[in-house]
Amino acid sequence: MTWVSLALSLLKLVNMIMGYVRERELISKGYDQAIAEVTQSILVKTTAGKAIMEKVNALSDKEVDDALRGLEPK
Repeated sequence: MTWVSLALSLLKLVNMIMGYVRERELISKGYDQAIAEVTQSILVKTTAGKAIMEKVNALSDKEVDDALRGLEPK
């Protein structure tokens, strides 16, 4: 084996390792992005839920009963 072929083999190995590392980084970033999106979705739902609960809590018992009665199937 000549020095040139040894150097070429070493460069191929380094390139393969770097490709693997880059692939892992991209996968990790994808997971991070997915987690961020789900977290944002939960935050929006939680915020909307709090707003609804505040409105329901502001209603009198009669108003809540009337609203729930309107949801019953006929």
